[in-house]
Amino acid sequence: MIEYPLDIRGVILQKLNIDLDYTWVAPFFWSGTFQTYMGSLDPKVREKSRLLVESDCNYDARMIPRAAGIAARQGQLVLAQSLIEYFLDGTLEESSLEARALSIITDEKMKVKRLLNPNREWPKGIWNLQDSPTWIIPTFIRRFRKLVNENPVTIISGGHILAPGNWQWNFESNSVVPSSVIPFQ
Repeated sequence: MIEYPLDIRGVILQKLNIDLDYTWVAPFFWSGTFQTYMGSLDPKVREKSRLLVESDCNYDARMIPRAAGIAARQGQLVLAQSLIEYFLDGTLEESSLEARALSIITDEKMKVKRLLNPNREWPKGIWNLQDSPTWIIPTFIRRFRKLVNENPVTIISGGHILAPGNWQWNFESNSVVPSSVIPFQ
């Protein structure tokens, strides 16, 4: 059985390999490589898939791809799949889907803004976000790097729907990719 990460990469892979048996795993447990699966795709689909992945957690990305990434990280698979189909098709305008996309983006922005409170850093270099699920951490760290600093940082988050408990995310200087994600004791 193939493992897919419960994020935008996994939803794209699941869509492309509809006939394969798979299981979802927390994104930070996934050991696969997304690019490995993209080689045999039609160039147009490959490019749009690349844009979907790059748009995840990016404040400057277009609305539909960004919302698809948020929905996937939250485990809202039907919404994520609908947004991906809408983005890949690109011919129809569907105001209700666009409204849901805007709503999910606005909600994420408000959450990240609340988490950037300097009182959450205690002690220096450790941000306590235990009341927040892991799906918010990728967006938080990108915003943190832009607005706060580029120093090494540790983030303590709440759980993931596929990995309960608290997690310690360690980031090197100027990185948005964790060097490690381990259970927090």
